[in-house]
Amino acid sequence: MTKMAMIHGDRWEGVLNLEWRVDRASSADLERALEQLDARIHTLVTIQHEGEQHLTIGGGAGQYVVYATINNEQFWNLLRSQPAIGTIRLNAGGQEGNYPAEQIVTKEQALAAGQAFLDAGRLDSSQKWQKQ
Repeated sequence: MTKMAMIHGDRWEGVLNLEWRVDRASSADLERALEQLDARIHTLVTIQHEGEQHLTIGGGAGQYVVYATINNEQFWNLLRSQPAIGTIRLNAGGQEGNYPAEQIVTKEQALAAGQAFLDAGRLDSSQKWQKQ
């Protein structure tokens, strides 16, 4: 059985990041955290298991980027279910960046990936991931 995970995220007030965290996070905690993501004030949520094992969801307002790592050496990006080309500008982690459109996923995809990681510390095998 996997130990309980922690969820933490950002809350920006100007240039100041007021981080928050929930120890022993539940599915309801994850859903609330994703609801807050707005790509402006709340731009990042991380699910942290023991060691360096984590999954991060950035963005908000219907556009999300998700990456995960088990060992902080290999990283995986979640890919959208439908093909896409080009780049999309998105605020994740308090700064805007251009992300490949194929990495911009729906809230439902981000939640499913987050839930699988929260529950078992693994990638959601029902979705497509790309090794970085």
